[in-house]
Amino acid sequence: MTKRSPLADPQLYVVVFIGGAIGTCVRYLLGLAIPATAAGFHFGTLAANLLACFVYAGLSAYLAQADWIRPRKRELVNRGAGMGVCGGLSTMSTLALEGFTGILGGQAWQALLYLLVSVVCGLLVAFAGVWCADRLATGHRAERTAAAGQTARSGDSAASDTPTASDTPTNSAEQEARQ
Repeated sequence: MTKRSPLADPQLYVVVFIGGAIGTCVRYLLGLAIPATAAGFHFGTLAANLLACFVYAGLSAYLAQADWIRPRKRELVNRGAGMGVCGGLSTMSTLALEGFTGILGGQAWQALLYLLVSVVCGLLVAFAGVWCADRLATGHRAERTAAAGQTARSGDSAASDTPTASDTPTNSAEQEARQ
């Protein structure tokens, strides 16, 4: 079976478009709700970028491990919530414009500090998002394993808790068919 090009998938365009519209609106509202300071710190943009870093990194890490979710659903969530919402929420262009404007406005040190804080904190919250997603996925996997063990024991008292080769899907198509 040949894999279909994402460029020929209109559903992906729709979820990215809707997600991007949502993320952009949230970013705009954060910018209004949290105004910039006189010292050149744009906390609305910073909050939007940090939130997007945390969510996108965490979402990507979780979906990469979530083999219990059908591949198509993972793809749509990743594109809609990740690329769309988080892409619309975060804004490198506004960050660069705010930094550049601060430098040209005579607040070079404040602008450079703002840019440094944005990048370093962005990396830190992305790491935190991955860490949280790993814990969440591990817990979810443990719950599913325990539930599968309970079902196997209640369905057949002689059933083993250890999956056999025939119980384990060998490829993603077989895995998706079992879900």
